[in-house]
Amino acid sequence: MATAGKTTLEIAAGNWRAGVRPGAGGALASLSHRDNDVLRPMPADSLNPLDAACFPLVPYCNRIRRGRFAFGGHNVSLAANHPPERHSLHGLGWQRPWHVSGLVGASIELVCDHGGEGWPWPWRATQAFELDERGLTLTLTLTNTGRETMPAGIGLHPYFRRWRDSRARFEARAVVLSDIEQLPTGEMEDADNFADWARGAPIPSFTVDNCYARWDGEVTITDGLGTIFMQAEGARHLHVYAAGNGRDLCFEPVNHLPDAVNRDDWTMPVLEPGESARVTMRIEER
Repeated sequence: MATAGKTTLEIAAGNWRAGVRPGAGGALASLSHRDNDVLRPMPADSLNPLDAACFPLVPYCNRIRRGRFAFGGHNVSLAANHPPERHSLHGLGWQRPWHVSGLVGASIELVCDHGGEGWPWPWRATQAFELDERGLTLTLTLTNTGRETMPAGIGLHPYFRRWRDSRARFEARAVVLSDIEQLPTGEMEDADNFADWARGAPIPSFTVDNCYARWDGEVTITDGLGTIFMQAEGARHLHVYAAGNGRDLCFEPVNHLPDAVNRDDWTMPVLEPGESARVTMRIEER
């Protein structure tokens, strides 16, 4: 079932409310608890997933240098899909309409099919949004529908609410350093390089746009409204985007490091024909 671009499908359970906008890159448009935003709400007239509460990263996460890489006998050249950047960003799914494959009670399922144009491997992606009285479970699944082994990056890009007193806590093995174009330099530092996240830290006043390797799968955010808890499975790494503008705050569960498809020392996940990979994110407010 197709839906018009700005159509928002709403679901509710207990004190939780969510809106999903299939035509805007399969984006989650809102998530609230007791009438307080847990994720940043998407403007009603927007079709831009970068305005969303959350959007899917598929079939790769973050950036691919100049959109170019070689894999399995293919020399791939992707469009620079976020000008003025020279690099291909966030995959393909976020810039395509998704279709509703299920809407029952407090759950919605969306689907997006890729036939092999540009990215030479066909795939199917699904998102399952499920609300219950404790929070949201969002599962992104990627299936290789072709006949060749394919690179298979997936992740989720939630924008959490951000207050002046917001603090965050998580644990990871290391942080990947980036150059001025936000591409990895190959260097890593201790995970507390920008903030002592493991102890719980205020959000820095400068921009952090870095991936944290070997993340433990949990993030806790505290502010004047309460405590938000995010947990993920299927994601070994956490990309943090905390903008110096004081507004954007993203903790993105991802299954590979930036530009991994171009690096022999950073394993890019792959899927054999017919295989699937998934990332599940759980958000609660406590």
